[in-house]
Amino acid sequence: MSLRVGIIGAGIGGLSAAIGLRRAGAQVEIFERSTFTNEVGAALTITPNGSRILDSWGFDAVKAGIVEAVNMRIVHAHSLENASVEDFSTLQREFGATMGFYHRVDLHSRLREMAESSDAQPGEAVAINLGNGVVDVDCATGVLALADGTEVTKDLVVIADGIKSNFVSKVTGKEEPARDMGWSAYRCLIPMEDIMNDEHTRAIFENQPPGYWAPFYIPKAFYLVSYPCRDNKTLNIVLRHTTQPQDNGKVDWHTPATHDDVLALMKDYHPSLSHVIKKAPDIKMYKLLRREPLETYSRGRAVLLGDAAHTVLPIHAQGAVMAIEEAAALELLFKGVTDPNLVASRLELYGKVLKKHIHVNQYLGDTVPGFHDHYRQKAEEVWGDGLFPYTAYNFTAPVRQFFYSYDVRHEITKGMEEAGL
Repeated sequence: MSLRVGIIGAGIGGLSAAIGLRRAGAQVEIFERSTFTNEVGAALTITPNGSRILDSWGFDAVKAGIVEAVNMRIVHAHSLENASVEDFSTLQREFGATMGFYHRVDLHSRLREMAESSDAQPGEAVAINLGNGVVDVDCATGVLALADGTEVTKDLVVIADGIKSNFVSKVTGKEEPARDMGWSAYRCLIPMEDIMNDEHTRAIFENQPPGYWAPFYIPKAFYLVSYPCRDNKTLNIVLRHTTQPQDNGKVDWHTPATHDDVLALMKDYHPSLSHVIKKAPDIKMYKLLRREPLETYSRGRAVLLGDAAHTVLPIHAQGAVMAIEEAAALELLFKGVTDPNLVASRLELYGKVLKKHIHVNQYLGDTVPGFHDHYRQKAEEVWGDGLFPYTAYNFTAPVRQFFYSYDVRHEITKGMEEAGL
C-alpha cells in the first residue's frame, strides 16, 4: 500500500513536494486554505541548482514563460553607469542548467498542472483541496484537523504553508517567531512595452540581453533590482528599503503603496529611475521577516519545508530554489517506501543532511556582501572551508560556484549510503 502523504500549503514548496513524493510512489493530498481565485505575486528567480531538478521532472519552462538570465548589470544609482557586468551565458555548460526568471503565478500554475495531471508524472495524481486549510496537526500521529471540522490521518505530513506558518512550534517544541527586520520591499510589475515606448526608459534596456539591472548606492543602502519575466513582456521591480513610518503597522504581504512613497526614496538619484516607477500600474509593499535557523526540521511524522522551515532573504535568489531542493530530497528519501514506521527515521535523516545547507543559506542571505559582519561570521562557523570570500558580491563567479554547484540529490544519496539505506 502506498504511503499516505498530507501536505499543508499549495505554494511553490507544497506543489514541489507533492510532485517529488508522487514520483516516489506516495499517495499525496494537499490542503490549502486559499481558493486561488485571485492569485497574485511578483517574479522570482530559479538558479541552476533548482533548474536542474525542474528539468529532471520534465518541467516545461517555455510554457511557464521563462526568461533566461543572460547577464547582470550593477549600475551606479546617480549616473546609471555600469559598476560591474556579470555574464551568465555559460551557466548551462558550467552547472547543467540555466537561470530562469518567472512570474510566480506562471511557475505555480505549471507546477500545479504537473501535480494534478494523470499522466505528466510517474505515480498517482495529487489531490488538491482548496478553501479547507489545516488548523491543527499532531506530529506524532499524523492527524490533521481541517477548517471544516473534519480530521484526516496521514503517514507523512509536509508543513509547507509559508513564513507565517502556525505549525513551526509543533515541530520544534518552542515558539520560533518570524521577526520584523526593519526592512521592507516595494515591488511592482510594469509592461515592458511601456518601458520601450518611452525615450526616458528605453535606453536602459534597448539592445541589452535579458538579465538583472540593479542600481545601487551603498552609503544610503539604496538597492533596486529589476528583471523581466513572462516571455520578456513584463518588468519586475523590487526596491529594498528601511521600513517607512507610514508602513510600520502594516503586516499584509500585498499592502498597497503609493507612487509617491517610492518616488520619495528616488529623488536624489538618476531621474530615469523615477520615470520607470511612474509606469507601474500599482505598487505593493511587504516587510522582510527573519527567523533564527531552526535546530530541527521534523518531529514524528511531520517535516517543515520551504519558507515554513527557513526565512531566506532574496539576496542570492535561493528561497524558492531551496523549497525545490527539499522536495527533491523527500523524493529520494521516500522512493518506494510503503511502511509508515520508516517515516520518522527518514525525516531525521532529511534534517541531518540538509541542516548545514539551510543554515548557511540563511546566514548568507542575512549578511551584506562585501562586509564581514555577524551573519557572515556565523556562516563561516557553520560551513567551514569552501565558502566564497566575503568580498564577493551577489551573482559573481565565486558566489555562483558555491550555490549552483550544490547537488541536493548527491548529498541525500551520500547520507542514505552512510546510514545503510
